[in-house]
Amino acid sequence: MKKFCFLAMFWLACLSWAPLAQALQMSLVPRGGAHIAPGGLLLVDLNIAGLGSGGLNTELGVFHLDLYYDPDLLFYLPGTSGWGTALGQTAGGAEALAFADASTPGLLRLDEVSLLDGLTLGQLQGDGFRLATLAFHVMIPPGPAPANTILFADDILLADAGGNLIPVALDQTPVLILQVPEPGTLALLGLGMAALAWQRRKPGRLPGCG
Repeated sequence: MKKFCFLAMFWLACLSWAPLAQALQMSLVPRGGAHIAPGGLLLVDLNIAGLGSGGLNTELGVFHLDLYYDPDLLFYLPGTSGWGTALGQTAGGAEALAFADASTPGLLRLDEVSLLDGLTLGQLQGDGFRLATLAFHVMIPPGPAPANTILFADDILLADAGGNLIPVALDQTPVLILQVPEPGTLALLGLGMAALAWQRRKPGRLPGCG
């Protein structure tokens, strides 16, 4: 875990030296806020925006990215995760082919290729949409829980319906920082909730009774 945190912080430091790019944005947005709890479920939406603005005026037909996370804290759940529909349905009609490879601990490789033509994709997509929703089980780490954890994307490849690369750097590289409560805090919260439930179950006293 320490090695992962060091690499993540080093990578974030390198971002400050990267030139700012233009209109395209990808984001990692947690459902339910930035606080996660061991034993719970984390859902993260992967979004893209800016395809129709800033002079791009293109559709997205292919994307690839590598998502890095802490394997001591997060476990990818393929059955709970899902793909967006703006590149076409990935089941049934087979309008798009999508793959999620989590065979390497701490690394999730995402690939999706649309089988639809550019005109149809343009009608489906608009300026921005959801690429996927990624689900993780938040585990109890073997050592002390970190104060926060980082998810970030790298090796991002985007192309249009014809397979032509979209040569626009991202406005910001997708980074998500999540806060992890300490186990002691969770235990105190649990005790407080139990005490509150017990207090509510106590029978009320009659006025004047000691």
